[in-house]
Amino acid sequence: MNDLDELKELTVLFADDDEIFLNSTKKTLEMLFKRVFVASNGGEALSLYKEMHPNIIMLDIRMGSVGGLEVAGEIRKINKHVPIFIISSYTETHELLEACRLNLVDYITKPFSFQTLIHAFNKCIAMLKSEGSLSKIINPTTYYNASSKTLIKEGAPLSLTKNELLVLELLLEQRSKVVTYETLMHRL
Repeated sequence: MNDLDELKELTVLFADDDEIFLNSTKKTLEMLFKRVFVASNGGEALSLYKEMHPNIIMLDIRMGSVGGLEVAGEIRKINKHVPIFIISSYTETHELLEACRLNLVDYITKPFSFQTLIHAFNKCIAMLKSEGSLSKIINPTTYYNASSKTLIKEGAPLSLTKNELLVLELLLEQRSKVVTYETLMHRL
């Protein structure tokens, strides 16, 4: 599974006060992510974060009375590890310094290319992997680490055959759905 495939399993919160840029970027994000949450100001972004707990956050630096750095600061009080990056038309030194203090993944200046955006998301994936956040919880004592392809039960890795791993991944992908025999056999 490459990093772009991993994005399909994640959610993102994107906040920007430029409606045209917000809508066009949202369309791009919807092709990459499982779910996209958008906000047109900092207050709305913070509320969405608290309600939806997205995996990745991208914020415009200036959005009226509550900007991206303020939102990032509030989120850092709640969660020190969620990947956050700033997008901005500005490169003010004091804003860059504040961004450094907030342990942000990146600071991208507008206009940016698709490759620049993907590069930022790859950094976010690396951060999530290093934190173990890409693990899928099966029950309170068991989880599956998708990046290392390891099933962990009560802190100890379990040995699984190749076919067992394929079945486990299929069932996790199709969680809350019925998996037919045909689908199972097609995967194996």
